[in-house]
Amino acid sequence: MKILLTGASGKLGKEVLAIIPEAVPLVRRECGLKNEIITDFSKKELEKILQNADVIIHLAGSMNFDNRNELRETNIGLTWNIVNCSPERTKIIFASSISVYGKKPVPLPIIESTPVAPDSEYSRSKEEAEEIVKRKKNHVILRIGTVYGPQFPDYQKMLKLLAKGRLFLVGTGNNHLPFVHVKDVALAIVSSVAKGAGIYVLTGECKTQKEIYGIAAEQLGVKPPVFQMPVALARVFLQFFGGKTFTSEHIAVLSSDRIFDCSKAKKELGFTPCPIEDGIKEIAATIRSKT
Repeated sequence: MKILLTGASGKLGKEVLAIIPEAVPLVRRECGLKNEIITDFSKKELEKILQNADVIIHLAGSMNFDNRNELRETNIGLTWNIVNCSPERTKIIFASSISVYGKKPVPLPIIESTPVAPDSEYSRSKEEAEEIVKRKKNHVILRIGTVYGPQFPDYQKMLKLLAKGRLFLVGTGNNHLPFVHVKDVALAIVSSVAKGAGIYVLTGECKTQKEIYGIAAEQLGVKPPVFQMPVALARVFLQFFGGKTFTSEHIAVLSSDRIFDCSKAKKELGFTPCPIEDGIKEIAATIRSKT
């Protein structure tokens, strides 16, 4: 079976490659990955590269929330080329996002059939890309939650701020957050090569913002944050003091209240998300190892 992988140099892509090293990475520039193929992802090149593909795992995309042109070019344009340049029989596994449901309150829990309501340039680009992927008879669309793990520096920064007593709750902190460990997502992607069809939601247990900070504080041996900053004020504050770690989209995600039901993925893909306590413990251990 010939499996091709986009986004192989990213954190999620590397986790997938670790499980299926025979997958052929498609990259824009030399990355030193085994069997990598360097391409500009143009229609002309992809028609040759994809002609014998049995499965394409499409993880490449942009999360540059403030750059509409990049989001459309990468998330929509690249997906269009891959879908239209691959054989009809090829299975497409596409990494989408739970952002397509929007961040406003809806009947909970959210499942695959919950109507989408994209409310940002990023979520709209993902929803449009999904529609392109659906043109393939054989496809799997994974609507992935907020991915975390010890290899993501943003989470290490947040825990360091927590350890210094500089982290605060956005809003009351009683809102539920849909985190999912990068390794659990990678396993679901690999499972999708042989199983599954259609759309799947992938998140871990949706704990509250306050509960998550409490778990992290316990791991670090510090007190959890108690100061509550209104969402509107948090946006202004982080605009001036948050640097590149936080954007208005990050604040919107951090303050939204969403609970997801992943029963379909658990039943059909064998998706088994780890407890968030275990994931946070990993990140805390990484921080301690560097001090």
